[in-house]
Amino acid sequence: MLIGLALALTAHVSTVAKVANSGASPQAAPSLDPQQALWRGVDAGRAQRRVRELVALGPRMGATRSGDAAAQYVSKVFAELGLEVRVIETPERRAWQPLAWTLTARIEGSQEPARKLERAWPWQNSPDAMGSALLALESAQDIAWLTERAGRGASTAAVLLASRPTNSDGTWPIPGRLREGAAQPCFGIAKTEAELLRGWLDSGAKVRIDFELDAETRSAPIRTVVARLPGRRGGEAWKAPYFLFCAHGDADSGGPGADDNASGVATVLEIATAWKRAIEAGASAPAHEVRFAIWGSEIESTRHFLQTRVPADGELLGVLNYDQSGFGSGADQVNIEPDDLPGNVALVNALVAVMRERAPRDASEPGDFPSRFATNKSLGGTDSYVFSGSELFKSRALPAVSVFSSAWGAAGEHKRTAGMPGESWRERDKVRVDYDLYYHSSGDTPENTTDKEPWNMAWCARVGLLGAVRYLEALP
Repeated sequence: MLIGLALALTAHVSTVAKVANSGASPQAAPSLDPQQALWRGVDAGRAQRRVRELVALGPRMGATRSGDAAAQYVSKVFAELGLEVRVIETPERRAWQPLAWTLTARIEGSQEPARKLERAWPWQNSPDAMGSALLALESAQDIAWLTERAGRGASTAAVLLASRPTNSDGTWPIPGRLREGAAQPCFGIAKTEAELLRGWLDSGAKVRIDFELDAETRSAPIRTVVARLPGRRGGEAWKAPYFLFCAHGDADSGGPGADDNASGVATVLEIATAWKRAIEAGASAPAHEVRFAIWGSEIESTRHFLQTRVPADGELLGVLNYDQSGFGSGADQVNIEPDDLPGNVALVNALVAVMRERAPRDASEPGDFPSRFATNKSLGGTDSYVFSGSELFKSRALPAVSVFSSAWGAAGEHKRTAGMPGESWRERDKVRVDYDLYYHSSGDTPENTTDKEPWNMAWCARVGLLGAVRYLEALP
């Protein structure tokens, strides 16, 4: 027994020595990885749970009740980690939020049960309403008007049902926007729901729509939450040079917003959680101060921060933004964007180096790091461009980069940036960017997106965390 144990220990020591001398990937021997305490602290399951909890609060639009609840949620997470937290408020503005609604269709005089239109979602600025109306395909007094597009003129209908816009395959409505003060509520419905209703009408049936909407319009500030993690080089609190991780906290379409962008929020929270706990366990603090910001409103809050807090709250060294970081309909991959701005090159290369060094050898199952990754040119449309388009970032060539697993609602291919990595899995002149089938729609729920691929958030968090460590260590 003792001889067998001794032989086993000798074999183990020999194996470790061979790995150490072979230059093998640190992932092959986790015990030899000096950064293991950092990236192992990222928990995909915790990120998945946080997405569910955020979505349960509502659409989380800036200045709404659910937006405030999301800011309180994020503040609590940061505070429980022991981070210093600040809440930045914009001036008050008007905001609308749906609180509860139902939309049901039934055939009058039929034994067929009523059908609840489960995918229906109210358009922004729809007024409170409750009632019942016969369905028609033309606008008329006190009817339920089934139309492809709403909001293009006055209507005397009791309620509007809009079958467009939808996501790319028509299965989920995208919430539209009515003018403020609209007289009738409008619900977006899926293509399948519209086809059902039109089929009933075509058969000569009288179709009745029962509807109810409870919404809230109010004036309030937009709240952005910022937390601070001190760096080794010290400096006055909230005045030292710092690197910023960020994500917009609102579902900017007004829908559930699981992938866009509760996933980005959960990813930033994972980075903060893993980093703070690793430091408490003895890991080194970042070379420079790091801050984490969750914007109350995607572009508006970012602009307000840039205009009012930079450089008043210290020198900003760079930005790493997370948007749609939890799901991709076409592939499992991580993208870095944009790679065609000179100020971004060093940070992009630091992030890519992490993925190259740690990509799993077996890509058949999700590993701790992605096996497929790519860098792509500027596509616009997210927070990082507020920074990169500013005179400050242009004049100083500061990096503002986004990390994501899907972009927009349809697959895209874009010309590869000369001299930049492009795709990791093949050599060609184009770069594939994955998409989210449920983008901006009522289908952007955890069940459809982040619950299916929670490892995407963990990948994005680990890559950003280790890439930022590398980037900050290289700064003077």
